[in-house]
Amino acid sequence: MDKSTYPPLPAKGSEDDNAAAGITRRTVLAGAVTTAAATTLGVDTPASAQTADPNSKADMDAFVTLSAALTGIAAGRLAPATDSIEMKQDYFRWVNAKQPAAFASLLQVTKSAAIKIPDVNTDPNSGGLVKQDDVDRLAKQIEARDDTKFLARSIVLMWYLGSWYEPDSLKALTQPDPPRFISHTVISPKAYTQGWLWRIAQAHPMGYSDLQFGYWNRPPQPLDDFIKFRLKSKGSSS
Repeated sequence: MDKSTYPPLPAKGSEDDNAAAGITRRTVLAGAVTTAAATTLGVDTPASAQTADPNSKADMDAFVTLSAALTGIAAGRLAPATDSIEMKQDYFRWVNAKQPAAFASLLQVTKSAAIKIPDVNTDPNSGGLVKQDDVDRLAKQIEARDDTKFLARSIVLMWYLGSWYEPDSLKALTQPDPPRFISHTVISPKAYTQGWLWRIAQAHPMGYSDLQFGYWNRPPQPLDDFIKFRLKSKGSSS
């Protein structure tokens, strides 16, 4: 580091504390001691400075649970046990880079909700989908705050479209005079081809297909292979 960036030390024999300079050896030393004490004692980090960790199993599990609840797609399909594509890692890092504080809050809300992912082995009728009551409970907590509410919507669009819509842009659509168009960013070529929109439309993206030659002669995969529609009946909470 260029030493010229440091303030000059007082000349030999001058006072250590020079009120006009505003910074002295004594105040620098005091600041260093304070910093060292805070580090040693483990002062709590402000909530706004907390960020999610893509290498944390707890944070990644919360992200997958959140995504499954918001999209209506089974967690086992968003994050399969054998996952060579690893969209969850790409999406986690993307959101964490764009909205670190709000993302950390969103994951904390999800953890606090203690939502369970149904086991298809013990409950095959569930299809591995998060129960609607749990979805409603989580959604209520997310919708209570602007920072998590619109970020959650961005995450839903990200999984379905492979594109990023800024939360502030989505918020603008709820205003009395909304914009006629909002911009978005395609996250990556991989994200574009892996958007869940294509599966639910029983189609494939333009210019890309991982289906066998001649697939057009066969009926598309049923929607139940990807997503299930659940309608609330009157007087029912399921």
